[in-house]
Amino acid sequence: MSEAIHSRLELNDGGTIPLQGVALDVEVTGSGSKVSVTQRYRNDEKRAVEAVYVFPLEEGAAVCGFEAMVGDRLVMGHVEPKEQAFEIYDDAMADGHGAFLLDQERPNIFTASIGNLKPGDDVQVKLTYVAPLNVEGAALRLMLPTTVSPRYVPATAPEIGQPDGERVNPPRQNQVPYGLTLTVNVTMDGGIKGVESPSHTVRTEFDGAHAKVTLSQDKAALDRDFVLLIEPREARRPRALVGREADGTRVIMVELCPAAEDMKAVPKEVIFLLDCSGSMQGDSIEEARRALALSLRALSEGDTFNIVRFGSSYESLWKTPQRFDQKHLDEATKYAQDSYANLGGTEILEPLKAIFGASLEGERSRQVLLLTDGEVSNEDAVIALCQDHRSTSRVFTFGIGAGASEHLVRGVARASRGAAEFIYPGERVEPKVLRMVGRISTPAYRNVSMEWGTLSVTQAPATCPAIFAGDMTRIFARVEGGATTKVVLRADDQRWEVELDLEAASEGGPLPALWARQRIRDLEEGEGLRRGSNQARGKEDRTERQLVELGKRYGLLSSATSYVAVEQRSEEEKVSEQAVLRKIPVALTAGWGGHGSVTGRAAIGGPMGALRALASPSMAYNTPHAMPAAAPAPSLKRARRSVAMDAMPAAPGDARSGGGLVAKAKGAISELFSLREEGAVLSAPAENEKGFSAFDSFDRYDSPKAAADDKPIDLLYDLLLTQKADGSFERSSVLEQVLGAERWREVLAAIIQKGEAVAITEAVLTYLQEKESARTGEWSAAAAKAKRFLGK
Repeated sequence: MSEAIHSRLELNDGGTIPLQGVALDVEVTGSGSKVSVTQRYRNDEKRAVEAVYVFPLEEGAAVCGFEAMVGDRLVMGHVEPKEQAFEIYDDAMADGHGAFLLDQERPNIFTASIGNLKPGDDVQVKLTYVAPLNVEGAALRLMLPTTVSPRYVPATAPEIGQPDGERVNPPRQNQVPYGLTLTVNVTMDGGIKGVESPSHTVRTEFDGAHAKVTLSQDKAALDRDFVLLIEPREARRPRALVGREADGTRVIMVELCPAAEDMKAVPKEVIFLLDCSGSMQGDSIEEARRALALSLRALSEGDTFNIVRFGSSYESLWKTPQRFDQKHLDEATKYAQDSYANLGGTEILEPLKAIFGASLEGERSRQVLLLTDGEVSNEDAVIALCQDHRSTSRVFTFGIGAGASEHLVRGVARASRGAAEFIYPGERVEPKVLRMVGRISTPAYRNVSMEWGTLSVTQAPATCPAIFAGDMTRIFARVEGGATTKVVLRADDQRWEVELDLEAASEGGPLPALWARQRIRDLEEGEGLRRGSNQARGKEDRTERQLVELGKRYGLLSSATSYVAVEQRSEEEKVSEQAVLRKIPVALTAGWGGHGSVTGRAAIGGPMGALRALASPSMAYNTPHAMPAAAPAPSLKRARRSVAMDAMPAAPGDARSGGGLVAKAKGAISELFSLREEGAVLSAPAENEKGFSAFDSFDRYDSPKAAADDKPIDLLYDLLLTQKADGSFERSSVLEQVLGAERWREVLAAIIQKGEAVAITEAVLTYLQEKESARTGEWSAAAAKAKRFLGK
């Protein structure tokens, strides 16, 4: 990037941005990854600076290395208790030395501080982490976040010390002068069937069991998650891997993928909790509506359900959950269609409290399906609330958007014994919805445990996670003594057995760090602790001591530990003046709040949309009504509307005029989008100005997946939306389109003989089996429901 471009992208006080670029080097082996993140800094000013950069990592990352290369000198970092690490850093700066600090703000948000960077100096800061890959259908999903989306800070957030919002909300600019380079090397023992990125255009080179993935352009904007789906050639098998610490202590990782059991579905209550806050505008709310529309049709007779949408306030479709039938499905479909991202801030705690506090009918279980970008600062409070109510309510989460908060999305699901899926803009929602509905329909196992034989172990997670057919269950254990040749996972009357060879332990691998990271998570989230007295005295101190011990022993970051490194300088090299603080701005997440688009679809109505009052059947949980829903302006490129929706009747309700609420809505949304922060201003890019921008992201990515406007509408999705509550399919123009004129005439004849519902449903099943066999996993649940209808 040229100096001219760099000089134009200045901070408010005239200083320049020290960060020059970020490089990610990833090694994927089997179901795990090792990632090196290198940040290059240069001081182009005439005075020493202290650079502070807030950035994201994977939520499950075990950060196990930190170093700085200053010229030809390598400075190694070490782990210390958080406050002590800062004191070392602060003292080093005061003495004129170079200083480097790495803090964890959240399990997925970190801060790098580079102290006393002298004029003209270049520094490369490198951190290393290991993380397990998540399983998504037949693929492994590698997700590397690159920017921190704006976090909503509730009014009740604590303000002791540095405000919480400052730690997770770095300054932002429309464009930043630094970009991303990336290389991913993949090795699968049984070979690689395919590699695909829904987020970026990539080049892939295959060589037997290896693949090398790079960006198709030299640099990319740091304004969206990098997502890579890797499909191994061999199906996943149960396995137990054994690692060894330096002192010989063994660590075990057990991986199981339980097969689907023939379990009878039981009636359930499903609450769909839809995030309609301002950050969801654009790509995110569209994807959320698509997922919600399909999820509604996957409910079964006997279920009850409701839709709650939230922002600064919350409202529900009905006062109480209603029986799943055609009348209520039609009302819910209309309500979902008329849901927009116009409800202000992301106040997620109150609607969850209301849902959890409502009574349940009979022996029903409550399943909450949360659709959100998760961009809040009070993640810990939300996760703790879900953990407190997991005996009666499971929360399943769809993380939506190009920068959804992995900590919130996975943390809520983990705490409540639910599950999480991520929907990147432009990804097909059908397989994700099908997997999620399958989990929701699975009765929760009451007694899940690992049997370690005669081994004495410290298990992590201490409490076994929820088990769902086809999902990866991964459990770690540190062995204190004993011996065995097999371990068993039990869930009520089900059992899964895995062979174990403790002598096959490898030294120096990632397993000890991964066990320690999982143990740290247990401590941070309150899992597996000895219960004792309800009084809090001493417990927080004891937990912090354990976190520090684990962090120092395994060289890991945590909420209680930080990495610190000091570059010792001679008297001539020391900095004598006070370094100037430079908070490095980050790029606004692509598509956030309707700004730009990842998929190429036009943003829905811009930041405001066309504000107007909407007839709504909303009934709040004894709270004032939220601001009225706003209808979006028509898409400039493509209005993606299901053919099946045209005939749906409107939900009941009385029309309410907006009145003064429209002005309130404008004020709330205007305040939400005013992102003036210390050090930088969010403003429109200057004409012809270059740089890496979230707002020109569609032009930067020429992937076929990104060019949604050039793609035909997904007719399978539209066809599935024509399924009715009883399992039959309704007559629709989309069915006529996919069948063609000749086959449609045959269907019309069959209608006369068999009746419309039977003939249309049979025609849809035949079409799915003959023409959509490659996507069986996306329609199999709908087909099973249709067959039950035909068998009545």
